Amino acid sequence: MPHKGEILERAVRKTAISISELARKVDYDRGTIYRHFKDEDLDDSIILKYSKALKNDFRKEFPQLPFYGNLLQEPLNEYRALTLSEALQEADMWKEKYISLLEQYNNLLKKIVDEDK
Repeated sequence: MPHKGEILERAVRKTAISISELARKVDYDRGTIYRHFKDEDLDDSIILKYSKALKNDFRKEFPQLPFYGNLLQEPLNEYRALTLSEALQEADMWKEKYISLLEQYNNLLKKIVDEDK
């Protein structure tokens, strides 16, 4: 059985991405990444996460990995802090959606009650 962590480390070292940037993309801290490099039996879900971040299909090295279609083309979930005005706008947007759904639900209930009469 190949050492999964070593294969992952070689793939990372071949790229121009820094460990810090990789840590941000996979949402692990740097220490966790270095522990993954030492892990002989790294979980497939972790390898898939690195695969997506590095845009590297590890199914060549690990044929047991499932095929997830265009996993490598999907954007990573990148989070950033919102400004206060952005957060307030987003809160208003969700509030409006919630109110709209409540009104639709209320209308549906009224329609059901009216049909039962």
